[in-house]
Amino acid sequence: MTAPPSIMAAIYGKAKKKKTSDSLAAFPNGLFIGVPSALRLVAENELGFTPRVYETPPRTLPELTQLLAALAPQASQFDALIVDDASHLCRQSMLVWEDQAPMGRSGKRDRFWPYQQLQRHLMELMGVARHLGVHFIANFHERPPGATMDGVFSPGGPELPSRNQTEALPAWFDICVRAVIDPDNPDPWFKSAYYCDASDAQWVTGDRTGVCGVKTPGNLREILRASNSGYALPRLPGMEWQDTVADEVAARVLAGEDVESLVKDLASEDRFEKVSPLHLRWACQDGIARGVLQAHRTQGLFTFTRTSSGSDGASPPPPPPPSST
Repeated sequence: MTAPPSIMAAIYGKAKKKKTSDSLAAFPNGLFIGVPSALRLVAENELGFTPRVYETPPRTLPELTQLLAALAPQASQFDALIVDDASHLCRQSMLVWEDQAPMGRSGKRDRFWPYQQLQRHLMELMGVARHLGVHFIANFHERPPGATMDGVFSPGGPELPSRNQTEALPAWFDICVRAVIDPDNPDPWFKSAYYCDASDAQWVTGDRTGVCGVKTPGNLREILRASNSGYALPRLPGMEWQDTVADEVAARVLAGEDVESLVKDLASEDRFEKVSPLHLRWACQDGIARGVLQAHRTQGLFTFTRTSSGSDGASPPPPPPPSST
């Protein structure tokens, strides 16, 4: 039997832009690799479930690669493997490599050696992740546009210790988007969005599914669902009803109903009397994103509109003065 297609996605952005929340909502049956207490805190308080987390998370990139290789034979039971705060892992790895760097003729440690290790281990990690056979998601903090130590402009992207890797690593991912705030997002709870514009030289973004644009709802589950690739996106056992509700909400959004009014109406219905408000909100948010994405698709391939840049409502910052690698 042919395994369902899998995706590699990178989400980067400033802190508290719902990157972790969205990964949890998209893959509630996944295995999450990060700080266990932080992951549980978000999942239990925002989504109403306790996720599967790896209790002794790796602290460096080599440890992460070894863990993924060990999990590969059983990866299919998790649906997805999600690395939360990959930027932190990279920073921790650099500290270790700086202490391990060989001494040069000057009697000082080779300052380029840690960056060579970073490149090598990132490539090894991506090679293992590509062949897991399940979805692989990595969340990063954001590194703004700037300049290399040679004064060459470097676009913003995932926060990595090397600007070269900030620009190069996204090529491994099928989706690489920037988490921003979109005031026009009809979601009444949080105005999250994913910015994706391959023509924008300021930020490294891209999407091989062709779904994402400059103002895409910040909902990876619905982005994958809207693609033509047939990705497997199972709900938590017993919560399959969420898709029925999401379909209902999407239809009402497409019909032009006021979003706040329609979700209040749903919440007041007797059929949801014993349903957790967190679970119902989750379904409603999926439905809102589903409706918005369906509306985008109905515009057709030959409808052209001009859209603004996704930089939290402001123009991209100018490159800062030349800095280190």
